Amino acid sequence: MSKIKIIRHLIQLTFFIILILPVFFLDTLWYGTYISGDLAGVELTDPLTAVELTFASKSLWVPLLLSAVPLTVIAILGGRLFCSFVCPLNALLEILPNGKRLELDNRKWPLWSLLCVLILALLVGIPSFNVLSPVYALMRILIFGFGIEAVLVLAVVIAGMIWGNKIWCRTICPLGAVYGILGSKRLLRVVADENKCIKCGRCDTACSMGTSPCNSDFDSKFTCTNCGDCISSCPKGAISYKIKG
Repeated sequence: MSKIKIIRHLIQLTFFIILILPVFFLDTLWYGTYISGDLAGVELTDPLTAVELTFASKSLWVPLLLSAVPLTVIAILGGRLFCSFVCPLNALLEILPNGKRLELDNRKWPLWSLLCVLILALLVGIPSFNVLSPVYALMRILIFGFGIEAVLVLAVVIAGMIWGNKIWCRTICPLGAVYGILGSKRLLRVVADENKCIKCGRCDTACSMGTSPCNSDFDSKFTCTNCGDCISSCPKGAISYKIKG
């Protein structure tokens, strides 16, 4: 296992411990879930939840919108770091045996999923993704134990074993779409040095999201989670994290 992947798994484990710590200890700095929580008195809400609740209630609640600012800024600067370093569902999918990866001609499918989620929130008046999301379902399982929401997680796991372990992330997840949009112009990104690159294609094979650090189009920037797997796969050390500019 590469050094970057070990570090990523350790960060995932750290956030997992932070998530479940209040279940056992009342006096902690963190309360809540990755959807919405309180970190040492600072309210945090993920951007999709804030937008969904705004659409569902058909009103603007300033404290809610302000609580989404910190995670929004992080996404603008670092892209889909939540997906690769925090998301518990991603951590689960990464340990699964990877089925034959379904190659996609259109990587913008999560954008359509996001549009459907927002329209549904507007029509029915509830944050539908919070109710039906396997990402949040897994969080509820970790905190409260198994319930009917386990069906959602199981469905994603089975789909991943058939079509590639990140099929949910690549084709459906509207939360990933939000972070992808926010991070399309991010400062921190994975970059390939064309002078060192030998076009071996190992980075393409290593990427579970089906993108490539050699591409600079919107689809690649939107899809990339900055996980760093491609960095470890390069035999020439041509790929690295860079700060834009």
